[in-house]
Amino acid sequence: MIRLDKKSHTAILHHAETEYPFEACGLLLGQQLQDWLFISEVVPSPNLAEQPLHNFEIDPGLRLRIQKTSRKGNNGIIGHYHTHPDGEAVPSTTDRSRIYETDLIWIIGSVCDGQFSDLAAFAPSILGGGFDKVALDWAKDG
Repeated sequence: MIRLDKKSHTAILHHAETEYPFEACGLLLGQQLQDWLFISEVVPSPNLAEQPLHNFEIDPGLRLRIQKTSRKGNNGIIGHYHTHPDGEAVPSTTDRSRIYETDLIWIIGSVCDGQFSDLAAFAPSILGGGFDKVALDWAKDG
């Protein structure tokens, strides 16, 4: 299971709506706590994709800076998020072709007509070539 704190959930929602109609993207920071992952911070990234209406690319310089900073604390990069404008919160064919790091969580959001509508989490399948849906919970009150 993945637990997303309220501040992080709100940050993803806001970023998704602000970037519409382009795909929003960013990094997920947190840690493994027993048998679940806790996401305590999201770091929005500019979308560097050549076609940001249909793809995302997280700024590699941002990622390197976050990796360096996170060495000093308990939180590290545990995944990334992106949105599907006017699409579903499920992995696309393009997403499945871009599984490069099997240990990272993917959170995908749906934004329809500029309004955030859904959020789901996925982990690359241990069998390869796809994703397994992961339970996602977020704090509703802080």
